[in-house]
Amino acid sequence: MLGKNKKILARVAASFERAEPNITIVGLFASLGYPLFYFIWAYWLPQPYENLGLRLVNAVISIPLIFYKSLTGKFKKYFPFYFFAAALLLLPFFFGFMFLKNEMNIEWFISNLICLFFLIILFDDWGLIFLVITIGYLLSFTTVWLIDGPVLFTSFQWMYIPTTLFLLVGGMVMSHRKQMATETKISLLHSLGGSIAHEMRNPLNSIINAMGSIQSLLPEKPGNSKTEGQYALSRSGLISLHSVLDESTDTILRANKIIDTILMAMQDKDLDPSSFKRTSARMCVHNAVESFGFKTLEDRNLIKINASDNFDFFGDKDLLIYVLFNLIKNALYYKDKPGFSIEISTHKDDTWNVVRVYDTGPGISAMNIERIFDSFFTTGKKGGIGLGLSFCQEVVNSFGGQINCRSKEQEWTEFTIHLPSYNSRESERIKREVLQTKNVLVVDDSPANRYLAAKFLGDWNCSIVQAGNGAQALSKLSEKKIDLILMDIEMPVMKGDEATERIRAGKISGISAADCKDIPIIAVSALPPNIIRQKALDSGMNDFVSKPLTKDVVHTILESYFFSTDSPPVPSQNIRLDGRKILVVDDNFTSRKYVSAILERLGAQIAMAENGKEAISCLDREDFDIMLLDMEMPVLNGIDTTRKIRDGSCFKRFRNFDDLPIIAMTGNTDDMDIVLTRQSGMNAHLGKPVSRNDLLKTLSFWLDVSSNGT
Repeated sequence: MLGKNKKILARVAASFERAEPNITIVGLFASLGYPLFYFIWAYWLPQPYENLGLRLVNAVISIPLIFYKSLTGKFKKYFPFYFFAAALLLLPFFFGFMFLKNEMNIEWFISNLICLFFLIILFDDWGLIFLVITIGYLLSFTTVWLIDGPVLFTSFQWMYIPTTLFLLVGGMVMSHRKQMATETKISLLHSLGGSIAHEMRNPLNSIINAMGSIQSLLPEKPGNSKTEGQYALSRSGLISLHSVLDESTDTILRANKIIDTILMAMQDKDLDPSSFKRTSARMCVHNAVESFGFKTLEDRNLIKINASDNFDFFGDKDLLIYVLFNLIKNALYYKDKPGFSIEISTHKDDTWNVVRVYDTGPGISAMNIERIFDSFFTTGKKGGIGLGLSFCQEVVNSFGGQINCRSKEQEWTEFTIHLPSYNSRESERIKREVLQTKNVLVVDDSPANRYLAAKFLGDWNCSIVQAGNGAQALSKLSEKKIDLILMDIEMPVMKGDEATERIRAGKISGISAADCKDIPIIAVSALPPNIIRQKALDSGMNDFVSKPLTKDVVHTILESYFFSTDSPPVPSQNIRLDGRKILVVDDNFTSRKYVSAILERLGAQIAMAENGKEAISCLDREDFDIMLLDMEMPVLNGIDTTRKIRDGSCFKRFRNFDDLPIIAMTGNTDDMDIVLTRQSGMNAHLGKPVSRNDLLKTLSFWLDVSSNGT
């Protein structure tokens, strides 16, 4: 009995929580409406019975509903139960009482239908609706019987019954469907939050391990003594530190990618294949095991790798590593079983390339194995939400592959990932899907040469943009996002090497400086190779090929610049910022310190602010060469800060508000947010987490400092 009462109380509290946005409005309407309707029913539309005293009592009962948000302590804790009792008295009891006292006339029958309608709106729990109606009407009947004796049914009509039942049943069904939809959304949100939190644990464990490695490499922390001293760090130790930091950065970037992918999947969007590259299965297996956040060395020693039979596939290494993480994590749940072990192997067969994860855990029942990849299905492991394997299947399917599970209860479980070979028809299909989104600019003064290049590119579904000289090429760049340029060198009006120099300078309307530096530009020329090489590399082109273009050469270019992990790296930015004054504005202390540490080591003078209001004050006190500005901040966000700066009316001293370079630093990286930053007056956009290379590349352009990158 006690357990049942607790359940009812819990349902009351939950229903109150869902009704909370409407409670103040209910209180206002009730406290004013009950006295007002006395005059309507007593004088304007006179009824056989009215009761001003009862209406005033109801108005008083309604007043706490108006002011409940200001309640504290025990009053607020128990207020849901007051609300439940008040709703019972204000609606079914009062309307039932007046219905009976007016001998069930049509006016009060309609009023009772309205009462039931409000009950259904307030309580989306059909069980509570039934409970409130039953108690309220029984109480009203008993009260009338005690006051007047036998209850009169003078104006009762049989149509009241089906009409009332129709309203109740229909309203409860709709209320129940609404409740189920709400609970489904809440369940999905909980699952999404749990899934993201779950996926964050492994990279965070890896970073914790990395921090431990760094501490072991650093000299002992100095004591409280103020005596200066030198602390030695060997060359190998310094290299190890950088290796650990690079691995940690990769781990964070991988975690961000997985979170973005999970969010896309939760929105019923297909996985985006634009990041797919030629990837080694053996490399993925080794990276997954080495970067997994094992709790103990003994856990790591439970895994054996047999990846001697290597193969390449077309996909995303981070996503396959995520799949392997899930399979390893699921298997390790049963690590305490005697003789437990995990084997990860790769091999080829006549049809597929295969990654196999085999463990000697308790196995999976035949009944459950049929549903193992269903969303929200879990076999009873604590903390499981049933999304991991479903998402793994979605990832493998996006590579054109399949994932299967076999098991023998109490003995073993085997997950087999079948992946198409890199040169298979399925992989080529996905490549063509990716290339559909790529715009290639073909620049040549010969229509025949442009036609030939366009034909070969069109065979791979690329979108082709053509230009007859360098000047036209610059115009096309300002009109449309270009992913690759095939550029003739010898052309009238403007040569290809001159056009390339202008592109690399970043002075093109409608395209950011960083994008100008990153667009791959391939020289295509009939000049001797040694001359092409010199002109191409001196102007900033990435590579060169000789005319005439062939189908194989075009295929090699597309492979190198869109699908290869070995494509030419972006030159490192070895710049100096001596004497440059930079204002870093971010409400996150860690972000400010991270960016400041990078820039101070390059000689920059750094000032910091926590929000836009502080940033404007800093600018009015002293001059800065550039400002790095977060978008999401309290007090004054980045967009509004930029608009105020560009307007200039907020300054007493500062006059450089039109020319100050403002760089957005934000985790909002979708196209709409990028457009918003530009419209507000910002000069460039950097997505968080900001990489050192992207930060320095952007600064080198806007501060016009030279780079010694190689």
